[in-house]
Amino acid sequence: MTLEAREIRVRYGRREALRGVSLTAEPGEVTAIVGPNGSGKSTLLGAIDGTLPHEGHVRLNGQDVSGQPAWKLAATRAVLPQASRLAFPFTVIEVVRIGLQAGTAGDRPEVPMQALARVGLAHYADWLFQDLSGGEAQRVMLARVLAQVWAPVEDGAPRWLLLDEPVSSLDIAHQLQVMEIARDFARGGGGVLAVMHDLNLTALFADRIAILAEGRRVAFGTPADVLTDDTLSRAYGCALRVSAPPPADIPFILPHAASA
Repeated sequence: MTLEAREIRVRYGRREALRGVSLTAEPGEVTAIVGPNGSGKSTLLGAIDGTLPHEGHVRLNGQDVSGQPAWKLAATRAVLPQASRLAFPFTVIEVVRIGLQAGTAGDRPEVPMQALARVGLAHYADWLFQDLSGGEAQRVMLARVLAQVWAPVEDGAPRWLLLDEPVSSLDIAHQLQVMEIARDFARGGGGVLAVMHDLNLTALFADRIAILAEGRRVAFGTPADVLTDDTLSRAYGCALRVSAPPPADIPFILPHAASA
């Protein structure tokens, strides 16, 4: 009951964006994908969630995802894209109910409000989605995907959250809140695969990390295994030091508690 990607290749015209990338995500864990801009992080997630044509194989809970109907995949995994746009004036609660209708908790009408409460936006239920700030809209979309796979485990099988930069528009407190939600989902027996930019947050919350560079996987393992000076410097193309304070008189701000 894992999420397995094997030898994933994606091409955009003549450019090979992914060059045979493989990884395995386990239920009960948060698996992060990191790397510099253009390394193929979101492309890999798109191949895994089935929205991008690709070579290679993706298996979810032992089943090959190719050819599976959208309704069946929606009952097993929920996808949070980088950005979401709505052409019509939906209210916040209507947006979250879209996830409920796509997932496995359709007989539980209380779930959308519970999901909004989980992201701290229950009092925004009747607002128009278009009136929200970027960070608020991002949290509403997280509530939507939570409603879709509300139970981390169902009928003995894990559900999965696939998150593409879930904290990109958020302040520090809400970044911690969102990552704590992801970790709670994993603690409940579900699996989380998240594209991340912030290496400090990744180190705080991820159980395993895949580092990509130039369309290839350059490292995969625990934070202690892969977040090293040498590996990060090679991947990002600049000199990086792990767990080293900056020069004197330059403030260094890092959350010391992995919760908000």
